[in-house]
Amino acid sequence: MQELSNLIARQPICNKQLKVKAFELLYRMQMTSEGNPLLDNPDGATIDVLLAAFNDLCIRDVVGDKLAFINFTSNIILKQIPPISHKQLVVELLEDQEITPQLLKAIARLRQKGYKIALDDFCLTKETISLIEYADIIKIDVLDTPPDVWANYIPKLKEKGITLLAEKVETQEMFERCCELDFDLFQGYFFAKPKIIAGKRISNNELSILELIGKLSSPEVDIDDITNIIIRDPNLTYNLLRTINSGLFGLSKEIDSIKHAITMLGLKKLKKWISLLALTTLDNKPQLLIVFAMVRAKMCEILGQKTTSRGSADDYFTMGLLSLMDAFVNLNMDTLLKKISLPQKMEDALLRYEGEMGKVLHCVVNYQNGNWDNNEKISILESGKIKANDITQAYLDGVQWAESNKNL
Repeated sequence: MQELSNLIARQPICNKQLKVKAFELLYRMQMTSEGNPLLDNPDGATIDVLLAAFNDLCIRDVVGDKLAFINFTSNIILKQIPPISHKQLVVELLEDQEITPQLLKAIARLRQKGYKIALDDFCLTKETISLIEYADIIKIDVLDTPPDVWANYIPKLKEKGITLLAEKVETQEMFERCCELDFDLFQGYFFAKPKIIAGKRISNNELSILELIGKLSSPEVDIDDITNIIIRDPNLTYNLLRTINSGLFGLSKEIDSIKHAITMLGLKKLKKWISLLALTTLDNKPQLLIVFAMVRAKMCEILGQKTTSRGSADDYFTMGLLSLMDAFVNLNMDTLLKKISLPQKMEDALLRYEGEMGKVLHCVVNYQNGNWDNNEKISILESGKIKANDITQAYLDGVQWAESNKNL
């Protein structure tokens, strides 16, 4: 029997400027080796996520200084929330709860104590209308209900001081439409998907970045080639030298050139930082996407270290970054990979989740998106090299690493 594991992930909630304002914590208590969640008690799930986020883990390590949205059942609200500070907790009432006078009184008491109340997957009915005056945030599933349906209600709700959150925003077009309708907050993975534009030409800056990452992924890396590509981009050169001299590498002497850096530290040690900093030089990409890519890359690297792959952990890190490259340059992955030369095993992983690297990537993508029930994500457990709790720990380590290094 495979060791059991608590699963916790976070989904960002951002504003119109794509600045992260909060995270919803996605959680499942346990998973078997067959990928089946063991917990089917919603009340227990709420308690477990509270304990996991605020007790087992440090909430600051999970969400930083942002708010944490957590799903609550009416039973937990009625029985009284455990003594957890209201400063970072948003009480999110699940959509399928029975609305009773007792529940409304309990919610009112929570608001008086300073807790923010969010209504999950809100649908306006004669039963739910009574909840509106108790809500700080109303979440609307725009994938299930077209946002235009709410156009007439939005001004009236905002007059009451309610924050409107569009959830399950899966495309850039949907995000833009929700902005037009004056939603305040947005949740979904639209920021991690490319906005495909017919006839789009890749810019010189984007082409250089693709060329650089492609060469870094080659088994035979030419230092002079790498150096020449980097120095063509002043922003990349500056950011890389700033990072190298930041104390991250523990150098006693300042390095003043890329060639000097590669000679002193070695290209293997610098590969991940060059790839990561290259992405940050791309224009008009939100910090949200960069952090998301950093978490994915680091998680791939950590799990890659535990596999029997002949490739180095650096290859897994690069694969994780490249898996979101389509969102950075707004090209589909198939078109993007035709513009660079990558090892075949990495291409197979990126395009079809094939091979050992593909299993790791598919696991990470599913975990990061909270797709707990997708059996494919646990296929890497079969070798015995990786345990279920290794995946959870890799995610948490990736989050902490990304938050610590996002400003470099």
